[in-house]
Amino acid sequence: MRYLIRALKYLVYFAIFFFLIVGIIFLFSNQKAAGLSLVDLFKEGSLPKIALFFVAVSAIYPKLSFYKKELYLNGDFTKYAEMIDEVMNQLDYVPEKKEPGCVTYIKKGTYARLTRMFEDRVTFETEGNPVKVEGYRKDLLRIFSAINYRVRQESRETENE
Repeated sequence: MRYLIRALKYLVYFAIFFFLIVGIIFLFSNQKAAGLSLVDLFKEGSLPKIALFFVAVSAIYPKLSFYKKELYLNGDFTKYAEMIDEVMNQLDYVPEKKEPGCVTYIKKGTYARLTRMFEDRVTFETEGNPVKVEGYRKDLLRIFSAINYRVRQESRETENE
């Protein structure tokens, strides 16, 4: 169900973006003929093809953009929970809910959330090791990099003591 909602959100998002760009091009075009409308910019029969293209892209995009990955820690999640909170805070995330077995974070700013159509949730399934993390692919790469760096840094500090 969540996949379908994401696909519909992206369909609307892509359509608005497309018509916004086409509208700007139409308004600033120097070669407008009298009586030319926005729809006249397209060849006859091309609008259904464009719509089909947007449906296909919006159906595929959530599969490519959101995924679940395993995070390997040197121990139980509770040992690293505070450090993960710090990392998420540095990356402008705030805890949405903390339940046994599941912790979710969302972006701090409304603008950042709006640009992602409120699909900015990062979920940590904390049962066992590895921890399963789900979210937007680009954000997960950044989060994993920061967490892995901090875990390595902590393990070096404990070795030197």
